Amino acid sequence: MPRWFGRSKPKSDDTAQTSAEYENLDPLAVSDDLRLAYSRNGDPKLLRAALQAAELGVAVYPTDDVRHAATLSALCMLHRLSWERDRSAADLIKAVDYGRQAVDKSLPGDPVLPRHMSSLATALQEVYDSTRDQESIDEAIALYRGCLDIMPVGVDAQGEERVAQESNLADSLLRKGRTLNDGAILNEAARHARAALRDTPDDHPMHPLRLVNLGGALLGLVQTGRREHMAAAEDMYTRGLRELPERHPARPGVEQTLAVIRGLRGQFGV
Repeated sequence: MPRWFGRSKPKSDDTAQTSAEYENLDPLAVSDDLRLAYSRNGDPKLLRAALQAAELGVAVYPTDDVRHAATLSALCMLHRLSWERDRSAADLIKAVDYGRQAVDKSLPGDPVLPRHMSSLATALQEVYDSTRDQESIDEAIALYRGCLDIMPVGVDAQGEERVAQESNLADSLLRKGRTLNDGAILNEAARHARAALRDTPDDHPMHPLRLVNLGGALLGLVQTGRREHMAAAEDMYTRGLRELPERHPARPGVEQTLAVIRGLRGQFGV
């Protein structure tokens, strides 16, 4: 898992501290380090410590410092991770609240605003998954669209982040399209999923999941009666399964869906 906010820098160079000393005391950098450590071993103590460091950051960074919004966004992400671990509704409520604050308090021209928008959108997507609240998925979709509107197009690190947001948008559209059985929404989901896959190198760790995302959009179209997408959906899931690491947590779901597709192909003779 990559560093999300990067190494924070002092607002001004007018300081007696060296960069190394500053970073050692920087709550945002400490919080992100702890989050990364948690992602590697799953120790809940690390997650709690990351939350404490981020809470300290909100208190010490002034509102005219870009790190203030970044730390609010970190709290959004961390409470979402806590929700994923413990399924406490309070954590999900806090994730959305901190995400909204991060977006609202971002300074004009803040280069990481798309990340704050994405963190909020992901939390809202979790709300939708647990409640089926249509307003939550609509807001998530609008936020992902907004990310794409303000992100530059390119092949550098920002370009890679843009591809990730395109994939996120496809995923949210797929959720809504499947719920409503809406072919137009699913077509748009497939278009964005195809674009994200196109711009993802074959050796990128997200490549198998983007194959599966496109397969999911195509399967959604099949379920609206568009059986001509059946073979392509099966191909995407087959390739995704082949590329996923042996112990990847997504494998059982991909295997199950692939079995469903093959059953449908046999049933309909396509």
